[in-house]
Amino acid sequence: MFDTMKVARKIKEARIARNMTQMNLADAMEVSYQAVSNWERGNSCPDIGKLEQLCQILEISVEELLGTDSASRTLSRIMAKEDAPQADAKPITIEEIQEVAPLLPPANMEQLLDDSLEGQEEGETLDLKAIIGLAPFLDEKYLDALIKRAQVHSLKDLAGLAPFLSSEMLDSLVENADIEGDISGITSLAPFLSSQALDALVEKAEKKGDISEILGLAPFLSKDTLDRLVQKMLPLDDWKGITRLAPFLGSDTLDSLVEKMEKKGDISEIHGLAPFLSKDTLDRLVQRMLPTDDWKGIRGLAPFLSSEALGALVENADPQKDMSHIVALAPFLGEEALAKILEKLPDDAHVNISGLYPFLSQKTLQKMAESLMRGGDLHALKSIAPFL
Repeated sequence: MFDTMKVARKIKEARIARNMTQMNLADAMEVSYQAVSNWERGNSCPDIGKLEQLCQILEISVEELLGTDSASRTLSRIMAKEDAPQADAKPITIEEIQEVAPLLPPANMEQLLDDSLEGQEEGETLDLKAIIGLAPFLDEKYLDALIKRAQVHSLKDLAGLAPFLSSEMLDSLVENADIEGDISGITSLAPFLSSQALDALVEKAEKKGDISEILGLAPFLSKDTLDRLVQKMLPLDDWKGITRLAPFLGSDTLDSLVEKMEKKGDISEIHGLAPFLSKDTLDRLVQRMLPTDDWKGIRGLAPFLSSEALGALVENADPQKDMSHIVALAPFLGEEALAKILEKLPDDAHVNISGLYPFLSQKTLQKMAESLMRGGDLHALKSIAPFL
């Protein structure tokens, strides 16, 4: 296909060379000023019926304007066919039509395509790649009819056409699709499918007893369908699948999942859901973990906890006993909270707090350094120096 931006620049250059304004050219072409402006910005191209007139006014050849001999020859053949349909019996090929598509009115293009398809040999299939290039210029109903004539090996082949096909056509294409064998193709069409078609795919997968294949459709599924999938996964302890669905689940569904975990007394799988849980649910989980010293669980939730929940951790922590856990949480604790933890340490405590240095305020670090200097603890002072 010729470059529409190059054509746009050529029209502008030739107009200026002729010392014409856009209005002058519009008047000479008997078109609107906006039409010429759009031509020169590459937003549209002159109609094929105006092309010869434009070239005469600008004193350039069609070859110069289009920048390609093949496009010029194709246009010449198309115009000759319009003047004398029987003079050239050989149909214009789909590839040739694609090359000059921006210049053709939809009705002309459809007629040329019909002629080209009639000229195909028996058993020859429609070239989907060529049709993708023509899709933006074709009527939706006509394009739907073309696809019915094509041999589609995988729905993935239609991904480039999906924005231009009707929802009815897309839904019918996936209705009989092989979920297991063509899931990548189905997923590529998912943004353009109706909720009814997507729900039907899920039901088909459920009947087969394997819903793992359709989890990639989650961003496009309805809330009710997602909730139903989760309810099917729960008895199977399919937390891997549930976690894949989590970004698309409602807060009510997620909170319900956590409550069910808590009732079972096993919240080990909660970390995969943590980024999507509500503040209240996360805070409640932390309060549940604290009495059991479940620091591993708390560390997994730390990036998603509120400042209030983290503050509760500080209040309940024993810096002498829990320092290694506090160090692990330090990136998520504020400077003020860390300072409070240090204040709880007795002066004679033998606790390694060097892991906290990168997260302490300069004020706290300087205060500690002064204390170490007074005590003559040069080894500890050396370890704190890089952070001052």
